[in-house]
Amino acid sequence: MSPDTSNGPGAGPLPILFTHFGEQWIRGSETLLLDLLAHLDAARVRPVVWCNGTEMAEACRSAGYETYRSDFTYYLDAGSPRFNASAYAALVREGLALARRHSVRVLHANSAAPLQWLLPVARTLRLPLLAHLHIDYLRRSRYALLVHQADLIVGVSRQVLDDFFQDGIPAERTQVIYNGIDFARLDGRPGSDLRPRLGIPPGTVLVGAAGSLIPRKGHDVLIRAMAVLTGDHGPHLLIAGGGPEHEVLERLVAGLGLSTRVHFLGHHAPIADLYESCDVMALASRADAFGLVLAEAGYSHRPVVATMVGGIPEVIEDGVTGFLVPPEDPQALAHALARLVADGALRARMGEAGRLRAETRFSVQRMAAEFGEAYGHLAALPPAKLGWGNLPSRALPYARMFKRRRAG
Repeated sequence: MSPDTSNGPGAGPLPILFTHFGEQWIRGSETLLLDLLAHLDAARVRPVVWCNGTEMAEACRSAGYETYRSDFTYYLDAGSPRFNASAYAALVREGLALARRHSVRVLHANSAAPLQWLLPVARTLRLPLLAHLHIDYLRRSRYALLVHQADLIVGVSRQVLDDFFQDGIPAERTQVIYNGIDFARLDGRPGSDLRPRLGIPPGTVLVGAAGSLIPRKGHDVLIRAMAVLTGDHGPHLLIAGGGPEHEVLERLVAGLGLSTRVHFLGHHAPIADLYESCDVMALASRADAFGLVLAEAGYSHRPVVATMVGGIPEVIEDGVTGFLVPPEDPQALAHALARLVADGALRARMGEAGRLRAETRFSVQRMAAEFGEAYGHLAALPPAKLGWGNLPSRALPYARMFKRRRAG
């Protein structure tokens, strides 16, 4: 017998199983999920967390959520291991047991990978399944991970959903819910100026960047742009983050003669210190579904310069809260930075506009409220629409895929 999916008066909070597949750390998608859980209305939602990361499990337990940790594996995608039927079946059985034990009414997959083993759970128990996508996925991944079978596909930006429309997913089964900032985290710890600590002269204009040191974030492009901003009083660049490209980027800095003007702060640098110290924030991403650091910079009254890729144009209003430039173009990036470096009044105007945009569009309270409404809608779906018999109605994306293959 499937759990009751009604959500009428007196029914109590909805038990929702949040399944997170991530790395052994707490960074972007982990922090966003923790913020979401913390700000959901406890009278409407009772979270149960199932994850693969030890740190994530400890954080969830410390926050008071019923939490389970398992080793997760997904299959049939590029770079994934060979399909293991017994391991896959074990994950499905565990998902079924958790859903039954907690009378779960909605399944929330925090990324696409968990959909592979949550779909059989959802169809067997007639539960609605939500896919929360933080990045855009290649075609093979979209199909291999069964994203098209989710009852609601939530993207952190419109750009994340574009490919699904091309696949044949109707708009009514999608929703954009922008990432939310916990403003209290930024307000609760006033930042301190990093200039004295780094030996940077007072009054020097600082450009800040934050993000993992990986090729996708384009820190190399930003460093090359700094080489264009020459002069005795050229701005300094502070980069917060860690990752595999650290040594490569340090060699690039040395090769360009920028060792006195580019400073690597590491992964654990307090973000409030970065926003407090920097006059401008920059992000030279080659791909980015949202760019949360840009919204945080806006809330901190900092103008931004970023590349016109992915969901970034949904965060930054070009010419109002900052400037958007083409990717892979150090000259264009340097030109936009130079305008802000030279004009304090322009920085102030754009910073104020960024604060207003962040407060109205990117609060964690807004994000949690929108998810709360989505859960209520899903829980109210009739069970007849949620079982195995519903699969044929979701066949259009797969038909299109096979048609493309035959045409190719």
